[in-house]
Amino acid sequence: MGRVLLHNAVLLDPEAAAPTPGSLLLADGRIAARLEPGQASPGDAERVDLAGRGLAPGFLDLHFHGSLIFAGAEGFGAALDEASASLLAHGTTAYLATTAAWSAAELAPRVARLAALLAESREGAAAIGLHLEGPWISREAAGAQPAAAIRDYDPVEGAEVLARGEGLVRMVTLAPERAGAPALLAALEQRGIVAALGHSAARAEQVESAVERGARHVTHLFNAMGTLHHRQPGLAGAALCDDRLSCDLICDGVHVDPRMVRLAARAKRDRLVLITDRVDLPDGEASFGSGALRDDGVALRLADGRLAGSRVTLDRALRNARVFAGLSLLEAVAACSLRPARVLGVEAERGTLRQGARADLVVLGDDGEVCETWLAGQRAFAA
Repeated sequence: MGRVLLHNAVLLDPEAAAPTPGSLLLADGRIAARLEPGQASPGDAERVDLAGRGLAPGFLDLHFHGSLIFAGAEGFGAALDEASASLLAHGTTAYLATTAAWSAAELAPRVARLAALLAESREGAAAIGLHLEGPWISREAAGAQPAAAIRDYDPVEGAEVLARGEGLVRMVTLAPERAGAPALLAALEQRGIVAALGHSAARAEQVESAVERGARHVTHLFNAMGTLHHRQPGLAGAALCDDRLSCDLICDGVHVDPRMVRLAARAKRDRLVLITDRVDLPDGEASFGSGALRDDGVALRLADGRLAGSRVTLDRALRNARVFAGLSLLEAVAACSLRPARVLGVEAERGTLRQGARADLVVLGDDGEVCETWLAGQRAFAA
C-alpha cells in the first residue's frame, strides 16, 4: 500500500486546543506523520488536496442497533454487513454492535454467534465489539426493551455469556439496583468490560455504590431512567455531578430536549459522548419483543407512543449538538471520536490523529457535513 498525503486541510484534532492547518501522511493503513504548512513532503506520496476542509478522526458509535435486534442468529451476518456498509456515509468508521434483552435460552448462543462474526473481517465500518443492552436492567425503566427477558444477574449464566463472547463484549448496560448487580460489576471489572448504568430507576445512593464498584459510564443519559428531581436526583442527577462517570446521549432533538442537551454539555464537558441508538426497521411490520414498531419520521415508537430507538446518524448528531448546546466543531468532533474511544480504552488506536493511529478519517465541510470517509488510509466513501 503506497503512501498518501492528505494536504491543504484543517486538522480537527480532538486532543488539540483549536483546529490548525496542516497535512497528514498515511502509510500502511496508519498515520505516519503530521506535517505543518510549508513543511517538505515526501516525493513518493500520492497527494490529495482537501481544499481547506476539516480532517478529523473517524467517528465511533458506542450504541448502534441497526437491524441486528430483528434478526435471528442466522441473520446476524447480513445485519452486520448492512451496518458496516451504511455507516461510512456518516463518517462512522467503528461501532459497537448493540443487542437487546434476550431470554436465557437465547443470550449465550447469540453472543457466541456474534463474537464469531465480529472476529471476521468485513468491508466498511468495523464492528469492534458488542454492547449488551440488557438483560440485567430494570423493568421499571425498560423503555422498549422486552420485559419478559429482563431478569436479575445470575453468575452462572453471566460467566457463560461473557466467556462465549470471546473477549468481544466491550460494554454492558445494567441497572445497579437489581439483585446480583454487585456480582455483575465485579465480573465486568475482572474482564475489563465497561460497566454502563442505564435502563434504571436507581436512587442516587445506589448509583454512588455502583461507581465505587467500578461503573464508569451511563447509557443514553435521561432516557429510560428515573426522572430528575431536586430531592430525588436519581441516576441522571448523580451522573451529571459525578466526574467519574462519562455519559452518552441521543442528540436527535426528540429523545432529549435541546435545553437538556445544553445542560448535559455544561455539566459533563469532555465526558459527554454522542451516540445514535439507531434502529433500522426491516420491510414490513417489525418487533424485537415489546410490540410492533412504527417510524414517525423522526424516531421509532411503540403503539403507545413510547420511544423505541432513533433514526439519527452521528454526523447529524454532531450538527445538532452544535445548535442545541453551542459546541464548537472541534468539541462536537471529540464527542463522536476521542471521547467514545476513551470510554473503551482504544484512544491510541482510534478517535485520534496521533502518529501510529489507524488512518480511519473523515473529511468535513464547514457545517460538519461528511464529504469523505477514509478507512486504513484509503478513501472508502465520497459524497
